[in-house]
Amino acid sequence: MKKFLLTAAALCGVALISGAAEKAAAAAPAPAEPKVTAPAKCEAEQLRPLSQWTPFQIVFFPNVPNATWNSNVFGIKTGQPASGGIGRVFGLEASWVYSGTDHIKGIQACWVHNQNKTFDGLQASFVSSLNFEQFNGIQATLVFCYAGDYNGLQASLVSMAGNLRGVQAALGLNISGDVTGFQAAGVNIVNGTFTGVQCGLYSQVEKCNGLQLGLVNISGGKGMQFGLINYIEDAWIPVLPILNFSF
Repeated sequence: MKKFLLTAAALCGVALISGAAEKAAAAAPAPAEPKVTAPAKCEAEQLRPLSQWTPFQIVFFPNVPNATWNSNVFGIKTGQPASGGIGRVFGLEASWVYSGTDHIKGIQACWVHNQNKTFDGLQASFVSSLNFEQFNGIQATLVFCYAGDYNGLQASLVSMAGNLRGVQAALGLNISGDVTGFQAAGVNIVNGTFTGVQCGLYSQVEKCNGLQLGLVNISGGKGMQFGLINYIEDAWIPVLPILNFSF
């Protein structure tokens, strides 16, 4: 009987202690969540100040050596066989296979492929050249070229641009947004407003403030056309041979 009473008392004590612990835990404030701060940009992801520059740089592959990734070159940067990075070149970037520095003022040349983000100057290759933001100058390739907002001359088998002010020429296909200037190719497609002169076997614009010359000319609104088949959506007679116009 004595053992039974002792055991019951012990169990009651444990229950009381456990209940008190639970109440204390519920009343205690929740621990604050640790603050998560975004890591600072790695030094290699930032452009170096222009005061840090070199007149000559050899690159084996983009980021090899890694000091070339965000460098400033006032002179010549050459890829053996490829160069690239987020840095700047004021002068010449030339490579065998790939030239891909983001910001160029001067000349970017390669046997195979060029690309950049902002460009002022001459970009040339045998296969392809790309610009993703702003281009001022001349872009020329044998196969394919593309530019963002473009001011200048673009020439290739296939030429593409965002908004273009200047001349766009291609043996095969031109595609662009708004165009102000001259466009000539086998096929011309303007996904915007065209202002100027357009020549091709097939030419299509959303709106024309100028002249279309070709075998088949199509305009979503306004313009003057000379060709075999001429279509202007809002013209008095939408489809006519030889000549059609709407102002």
